Amino acid sequence: MDSMKDLDPQLLRSFLSVAETLHFTSAAKRLGLGQSTLSQHVNKLEQIVNRSLLIRSTKQVELTADGQVMIALARDILSAQDRALTYFDRTVVRGYIKLGISEDLALTRLPEILGLFREKYPKVDVHLRVGLSASLQIALDAGDLDLLCTKRRVGDTRGITIWREPLSWFGNSFDIGAAIPIVVFPEDAITRKIAIETLNRARIPWYVAFSSENLAALFAAVRAGYGITAQSSFLEKYDPSLVSTGDLPSLPEVDFIIIGKTEKLEGPVKSLADTIASYARQIVPRRAISEN
Repeated sequence: MDSMKDLDPQLLRSFLSVAETLHFTSAAKRLGLGQSTLSQHVNKLEQIVNRSLLIRSTKQVELTADGQVMIALARDILSAQDRALTYFDRTVVRGYIKLGISEDLALTRLPEILGLFREKYPKVDVHLRVGLSASLQIALDAGDLDLLCTKRRVGDTRGITIWREPLSWFGNSFDIGAAIPIVVFPEDAITRKIAIETLNRARIPWYVAFSSENLAALFAAVRAGYGITAQSSFLEKYDPSLVSTGDLPSLPEVDFIIIGKTEKLEGPVKSLADTIASYARQIVPRRAISEN
């Protein structure tokens, strides 16, 4: 083989098309080439490497042992070329995003939507941080996050609302005449504040029976009979047996929102925010904010 000759990517693509279909006519149609042109490409490639890559007959096409090896080599060469072109292509979105989400969202289809984002923007790396809404907002303000998807009270103005969701009581029924044990996040949590305000408004006595920063721990406490908790209604799909049917006061709705580190979202951060907003209906199968 002449070491000064190069492997033309077009020849490699033609060979791979034939190798994958084992049919010259089908391979030619796939590439939009004439069959004679495709044959010329394969013949030229065989001449360059000085090896027979295909066994042709009037009935079938078969790969030689060298042809089998060439498949992997050709794919590696074309992949390296694509990576090089993609790296220097200014139209390709690339970057690193620190995304914060509340724990209840981690139990929805949001991870699937991140997968869709990954498929569309493979050059954007995402670091996910799961936590309480209040602590995540502090991290955002401190510059430790680029984008936050979480909840806020209806009426607050910060962030872009992508859908509205009611809260529900989760847990066994308790005697309304006695103090109700509640299972809650720490003091700054939105759901804790709303639960306490709702019970106080209804003049129902309560006490904190269990507290944790972890949603799974709260639900474990509810299952263990420690008390009731107020959480996003869509978590009913997480465990329908936890939804309370007792005579408890209705809880208000909350907005699920997107907030950026800066008021104007740009680049990869805007692309991610747009993707989440576009698939909001699929995150939770409830009414989107546009329907309110």
